[in-house]
Amino acid sequence: MATPPTSPTSATSATPAVTPRSAAAASLIKPHLVRVSGSGALDEGVVERGLERAGGGEGADAPTRHIVVVHTGGSAGLSWTADGRPRRERFHHGQALVNPAGWASRPRWEQDTELMLVALEPAWLEKLATESDLPGPLELAPHYHLTDPFLDMLVERLVAEYEGPRPADPLYAQSMLQALAAHLIRTAATRGRRLPEREGGLTPKRLDRVVDHMNGYLDGRLSLTELAAVAGVSPSHFTRAFRASTGQSPHQYLVRLRLDRARRALLTTDASIATIAQLCGFADQSHLTRTMRLHTGLTPAGLRAGR
Repeated sequence: MATPPTSPTSATSATPAVTPRSAAAASLIKPHLVRVSGSGALDEGVVERGLERAGGGEGADAPTRHIVVVHTGGSAGLSWTADGRPRRERFHHGQALVNPAGWASRPRWEQDTELMLVALEPAWLEKLATESDLPGPLELAPHYHLTDPFLDMLVERLVAEYEGPRPADPLYAQSMLQALAAHLIRTAATRGRRLPEREGGLTPKRLDRVVDHMNGYLDGRLSLTELAAVAGVSPSHFTRAFRASTGQSPHQYLVRLRLDRARRALLTTDASIATIAQLCGFADQSHLTRTMRLHTGLTPAGLRAGR
């Protein structure tokens, strides 16, 4: 009899306890991964949950598909190569990376790590971009150590669709894949000549410090002065720099993080909606309900009922 899967809240930076939902097999996305669950080959790509062993990506060839990876366990270190230089960052639950097809970054996790992965066929992504009347060839830029709650939500829902007790709904899965592809085209891709990077933003390390601080104090009141101090810049410069880096104001970004935490709690715990609202920094249950309906079209009760 299979061992029940370990709750995500118990994950640590040590080797995660992962129980395959089906017989372990090699990943269709990265052959050195242990495939825990997945969609199998689709015309659009592959959706999987996989377990990557520490150091398992060493020497891996450049992928033939565009790959989106979302880290789902406890804090873990990742090393990779960019422009011939070694890089290293600490990943937390929900942080992601985008590895374009043909980009040999050779990512190597320092601990055994559970990941959610979506591999998209380049020709299919190009077709979607063309149908959107965007001129020129599509170029997907690599992104590492990415904090994008919406991307995390799309990948999580796709993986969950293939882990449910019933066969995945093809129409729903394809719609989610298209939404994910559209989000990547909007946030990580250019057509024709690459656009210049935004100027005046926070450095990646300063931005990561701010986002980590936000995640650590979602249930409290955060001021611009406090966040600016974490970033190491003046309050007058912080809002402009944060928007230049993320495309959102600090308040908009904080609301998305709070909604993402509330959504996870609604789907994975039996805590009352009022308790979840308080723990996620909302004034009360009504405030959470109004905000969630505005941003997602769902109420907390409706989201929980559909889990």
